[in-house]
Amino acid sequence: MRNTGICLISMICAMLVLAGCSRESADWKSATTADTTEAYQQFLQQYPHSSNSQTATTRLKALMEDHDWQAAAAADTRVAYQQFIAQHTDSKWVQEARIRIENFSATAASAAPGAAREPAAASSPTASAAKVAATKHQAREAAHGNFVQLGAFSSRERAQSEWKQLAAKFPSELKTLKPAYIEGSSRAGPVYKLRVPVSSVAAARDLCGTLKKHSQRCLAVTA
Repeated sequence: MRNTGICLISMICAMLVLAGCSRESADWKSATTADTTEAYQQFLQQYPHSSNSQTATTRLKALMEDHDWQAAAAADTRVAYQQFIAQHTDSKWVQEARIRIENFSATAASAAPGAAREPAAASSPTASAAKVAATKHQAREAAHGNFVQLGAFSSRERAQSEWKQLAAKFPSELKTLKPAYIEGSSRAGPVYKLRVPVSSVAAARDLCGTLKKHSQRCLAVTA
């Protein structure tokens, strides 16, 4: 009788363990199917020592990172990108954020009074060398005419992806225009400038003015 009781208890324990494992597997499947921060957070709260906890933590971090990047891109401000970098120092979007921060600096510099004038120190050897380097860089761009720059990105693929989104968002303004992807460099690394050619300086200003009314950042460029 005693042995029978022990066996019965063992069987009950085994059944409970199996039931627990089955429930954990079902909950993990539900979490991965939902693939949301809430689902993974709930799973980790219920099963902190699960064999899937590391995978859940990694995916949770990725989802939160993507959410914060989308929020920063939607705000599209220098502060938003700086905050993103501070919160996600090892993110895959850090280089992109730095490039966009540099874009703000370049836009502000081009809009500053007297920005187009040569400084008095331009006659120095250092300034002359910088001017020659800038001229060569412009020549490499191989783009002559009037453009509207719609952004700068860390890869050609991201620039192309942005163009698809903008073309869908502004069909009447951009439908007749073809994008140009100008490769360059910045302190953050390679950069690809997304530009669309227009017929004149006035056309560039008009298009950029229209886009800015819809909170789309842009820059009229003469290359």
